[in-house]
Amino acid sequence: MILIHENDAPAMDVPAPYKRILKVLLSPLIDDGPKSIAVGQTILPPGSQSEKHVHTEGEMFYVVSGCGLIEIENERQELIPGTAVWSPSQTSHSLINNSVEELKVLWVLSPPGREADIIEHAHKSRGIDV
Repeated sequence: MILIHENDAPAMDVPAPYKRILKVLLSPLIDDGPKSIAVGQTILPPGSQSEKHVHTEGEMFYVVSGCGLIEIENERQELIPGTAVWSPSQTSHSLINNSVEELKVLWVLSPPGREADIIEHAHKSRGIDV
């Protein structure tokens, strides 16, 4: 069994204009658990958004709390707690918090890989060689 609390996960604070916190909860890079996925969390403060980006992994998003929007390619959809969204690989996407409360989203990458940048940043900020 692998158990981790979000407060203990490797994290990266992304500065403005795309202010948010990224956390990696499960990854084959940090534990002996799942090899085919990575699981993490994005926390966006009110009025913030992630930059529109593309990566080779498909990504599932699940809204834990808060409200906002997701943009995939040129389509925008509303996000409320309990909503799940799939963004296929090689599609541009962005999370947008247009509300007055924090937006907390769980994400799953398949296959894993992109989370390596978050883990590396977290280790460097703690003075751990990577």
